[in-house]
Amino acid sequence: MRGWTLEGGRSSGPGWHARPRKEVSIVELKVWGPLFDLEKEIRSVFERPSWMLSEPPPFPFRPKTDLVHEDGHLMVTAELPGIDPEKDVSITIEGDVLVIKGEKSEEKTVEEKDRYMHERRFGSFERRIPLPDDVDVAAIKASYEKGVLKVVVPIPVEKVEEPRTIPVTIE
Repeated sequence: MRGWTLEGGRSSGPGWHARPRKEVSIVELKVWGPLFDLEKEIRSVFERPSWMLSEPPPFPFRPKTDLVHEDGHLMVTAELPGIDPEKDVSITIEGDVLVIKGEKSEEKTVEEKDRYMHERRFGSFERRIPLPDDVDVAAIKASYEKGVLKVVVPIPVEKVEEPRTIPVTIE
C-alpha cells in the first residue's frame, strides 16, 4: 500500500511538502492489525457512559471445570448449576478425548423487561478433555449432585517391569 504523508509547519506557512509514505506489507498488517483493533476497543471503553460498564460482555456459557489426578483416577469436575443432567448433558468418548456437551437454557416465563444488569450466561457448551492411553472406557462413571457434575476416569496402572537377565545357553 502506498500513500502520501504531509510534513512541515502550519498549513498556511511554507515548508509543507508531500513525501511518499513507507510501504506496509500484508504481513505487517496481519501482525499489527489485531493490536490496533485492541487499542480501538480499549479507547471505546472509556468513551462509553459509566452505566454501560456494569454489564459484562456477552460471552457464551462455559462451565468452570477442574481436572485432578488422584488415587489412580482422573477426576473431572464441572459446575453446571440449573441444568438437568438427564436432558441437557451428554458425556461421550471420541477416540482418546472425553467430551462433555450440554445446553443451559433461560426460562422465559416473564415477558422481557428493561434490564439493568445481566450477568447469567446461557447457551450451548462443550468441553473436550484429552485422556491418557489405555483408559478402560467401560469403567468411567459420572454423577451429578447440587449443580456439580463429576466424571471419574480410572487410569490404568503402568506396569514397571523389573530388569531381567536372560541366560545364554551354550550349544
